[in-house]
Amino acid sequence: MTLVQARRAATGLLITLLASATAAGAQIPPSASSTAEGYSLSGPMDFDRFSVAPAHAWRSAPGDATPWWQVRFETPRRVGSLLQVVGDHPFVLRNAASHYVWEGSRDGNDWIPLATSPAAGDARLFRIHRLPKALELSFLRFRVTSPNGPAVVLREVEIYPGTNDQVPFPDWVLAVNVTHDPALPGHGQEFIPLARECSPGLEAQQVWLDRFDPEFVEAEPRPLAAFLSGSFKDWCEVDRSLWRGVQRVLRQGRTPLWASCGGAQGLALVSEYGVDRPWDCPHCRDPRHPKTPLYGHIGHTASRPCGDYTGCVFERGEHEILSIGGADLAFAGLPARFRAMESHCGQIEWVPRGWRLIATAGAGTLTRVQCLRLGDRPVYAAQFHIEMAGTPAVSRQIMGNFLHLARTFREGRTPR
Repeated sequence: MTLVQARRAATGLLITLLASATAAGAQIPPSASSTAEGYSLSGPMDFDRFSVAPAHAWRSAPGDATPWWQVRFETPRRVGSLLQVVGDHPFVLRNAASHYVWEGSRDGNDWIPLATSPAAGDARLFRIHRLPKALELSFLRFRVTSPNGPAVVLREVEIYPGTNDQVPFPDWVLAVNVTHDPALPGHGQEFIPLARECSPGLEAQQVWLDRFDPEFVEAEPRPLAAFLSGSFKDWCEVDRSLWRGVQRVLRQGRTPLWASCGGAQGLALVSEYGVDRPWDCPHCRDPRHPKTPLYGHIGHTASRPCGDYTGCVFERGEHEILSIGGADLAFAGLPARFRAMESHCGQIEWVPRGWRLIATAGAGTLTRVQCLRLGDRPVYAAQFHIEMAGTPAVSRQIMGNFLHLARTFREGRTPR
C-alpha cells in the first residue's frame, strides 16, 4: 500500500468514526494537563500522522512531570484498537513517553486501563494497540508515567472500533546504529534517504543496537525491513550482550535484513558463534586457540594493540564487486561486475554455515567475501556500503531490489 492510499483509507475511516462523536460537525476539543506554547490540543486528531510541526501535534509544557492528553466524545464511541505516533523528530524517538497507559472512561471519573507501554519502556515511534475487547467509551486518555525527555509529543491518535480492524499504514524501515556510540541520529541513518529515494512515501525510524530485538520488530505496525550500519571497534572490544537482540531476530527469521561492513561481520559472528562465548580479533588472537577465526583483517604492515588500526591494510573508495552463483535478485539490473564503496580493514574469512556467497572480489579488490545471503531468506551481509555516497546508481538499484524482495517476503512468497 502506498502512502497516499494509506492516508486516504485511514482518513476515510476516521471521518466515518468521528461522525458519531461530533455534533453539527463540531468535535469536542481535547484537553490536557498542559500544552506547550504554539502546539495544538487537536493536532493528534487532524489526520496528519507524521508531521512534527507544532500545529499538528500536542506537546506538554515544560515542567509537567506527569502529562496527559484526553478527548471526550459527544456520544459514546466503540474503541477496539488505537494507533499512536509520538515524538518530535521525524525518525528518532525523542520527547515521547517511555512508560504510559491508555485509559478509558464512561463518566470521566472512573478510568479503565486499556493498553500500556512495554515493561521495558516503549522505543517505538509508531505503535498499534489492540484491546482485549472493544468498549463503549465517552472519554479516552493518554497518561504518561515516565517521559523519555523534557516533554511529551503526541503526533497522532487514530481510533478503530474493532480489536482486529485493519489499520492502514505505509511501509516503513528501521535503521540500526550498531556502533559503540548510542547517539541518535547516528551511523546508519544514511540508509533512510536512500530507501526513500527508491520508495517515495516510506517512513522510517532509527534505533541504537540495544533496542533492536524481536519485541521491537514484531509489534504492529511491523517494519518492512531493517538495515544494520557499519561499526568502528574491533570485535574483541565490543559488548557482545548488545548483539543478543540481533541474534534473536536472525534466528526468528521474520525480518528482512541488509547489513553493511561491520554490521555484516556482526551478523556472521552471531550466526556462527552466538553472543555467549568470547570474541577475539587478529591482534589478540591466540593462533593455537582462536575464538572467532571467522573474523580477520585484510593484512598488517605493523603489529599494533587491539583497536589500533594504523598497522592495518584498508580498502577504501570504489572497488569492483563480482556477483557469482547466478545473479541474486538483489543485483538484478546490474552487470556481473559492478563498483561499490568500501571502507574497511576487517573482513569475513569464509562463508558461515547456512549462508551463501553471492558476491566476491572483482579485479583489484582484496576482500573475497563481499556479500552473503542467508539461505533463500532476504537477509544480506554485505562488506560494501550501499548507503555510502560514491556509486549512486548501483546503490539505488540494490536498495530498490532489496525493498522489492522484502515486500515479496511479507506477502508470503519466497524471494529467490
